[in-house]
Amino acid sequence: MLERMLTYLQKNLHLDRYDILKLLFCSGTFFCVIGAYSILRSFKTSIFLAFVGPEYEPYAKVLSILVTIPVMLFYAKIIDKLKKHRVVYFFLGIYVVLTLLFAYLFAHPVYGVANTQTSPYRFLGWIFEFFMDLTQALVVGTFWSFVNSISTPDFANKSYGVIVACSRLGGILTTVISWVILEKADLGPSLSISVPMVIAAIFFMAACYCIYTLKRVIPLAHLHGYEAAYQLDRRNERQHKQSGIFEGLRLVLTEPYVLGIFGLVFSFEVINIIFDYQMHILMSIENQNQVHEMSKFMLMYTGSFQLLSLLFAAFGTSQMIKRFGVQTCLLVMPLMTIFMAVLPILYPKLVTVFIVMVGLRGLHYGFNYPVREILFIPTTKDIQFKSKAWIDSFGRTASKTAGSTLNIFAVQAPYFVIVLQSIFSIALALLWCFIALLVGRKYLKTLNSNAVIGENES
Repeated sequence: MLERMLTYLQKNLHLDRYDILKLLFCSGTFFCVIGAYSILRSFKTSIFLAFVGPEYEPYAKVLSILVTIPVMLFYAKIIDKLKKHRVVYFFLGIYVVLTLLFAYLFAHPVYGVANTQTSPYRFLGWIFEFFMDLTQALVVGTFWSFVNSISTPDFANKSYGVIVACSRLGGILTTVISWVILEKADLGPSLSISVPMVIAAIFFMAACYCIYTLKRVIPLAHLHGYEAAYQLDRRNERQHKQSGIFEGLRLVLTEPYVLGIFGLVFSFEVINIIFDYQMHILMSIENQNQVHEMSKFMLMYTGSFQLLSLLFAAFGTSQMIKRFGVQTCLLVMPLMTIFMAVLPILYPKLVTVFIVMVGLRGLHYGFNYPVREILFIPTTKDIQFKSKAWIDSFGRTASKTAGSTLNIFAVQAPYFVIVLQSIFSIALALLWCFIALLVGRKYLKTLNSNAVIGENES
């Protein structure tokens, strides 16, 4: 049956046998990563709102920047010390341990969910918030850095949509299981949160096994990725070049192409955090800030955008990239954001913000994210890992800080502020379109000249 499936995929995707195996193992890894992340992400908001309070969420985004900087310096040291696949093992292993620790603490009668007091001094809520803010960079981002480093542009164009589609199946599966546990299982409020988190830890462990199997069955010659970048990185390794812990940040600031990718991330995250907080405030009001009810709402929300992103990834991403190219596809997300941002102006209610957020996140994860990841392929290892980590962590944190300064006012007059923030989001999305045009043009020029971005900096 495996041979039949490999033959079918080879025929339809026009990839060789080892590329098909690479696709299957990468899809399996991301299935597990997003399955785990979807559970944790759903509980992140409900835990913080119930433990600490909705009025403190913008301040958490601002403070998280203080946590991000030392973690990224540590991340840079790990990149210099370990091989690419072992970096993935390392951070997945850390998240297995910490996820199990949080599961235990949330089940604790004093420090956990059973304590219904809301206070800014409930530090477990703050710590879990910071833990989740780093997940995108340390787990999801590291996975994509590894995939980008072993992928050619042709493989990415044909396969990234499939990888994302499989991951959304994992997200849908785990959110449905977690919702059923909260709604139907007679576990009590504490265990109904902790049991899904144990499931998340198991999914992280399964992701490690998928990467291990990929490295074992696919020859090294088929894991080079973009050949020009691979050869440059090999020369740097032979010459024992050490780039330093600040190299990733330096490349973001000095390499226009990488700064442009930062601009793409920044634009989306500012708009996302604005609408996300709008939804959190209205959700807290309508659910009396109860952790159990808010968790069910967030699981339903996560499952909804996972389903929508699955549809985009399965039936649109690869086809759109092959037909229109990366440069054109980069414009889809900002243009759709402009359209979606108009809806809360016309009808500023929870249901409207819910629809907008499902639409934006579904399109982002199912279409925009894989298109944006392709941009890292013609770059050096330092950009693929270190600069990408700074963008996914510090960049996302900085954008959330910017968005959160606007969100501070949303607590006092949420419905009025929704309209003002929507107008701001439309203006930012127009700037986003301009950045996308410049970055897409540079990507095509680099591939056509068989160059490597960051080569002169190495």
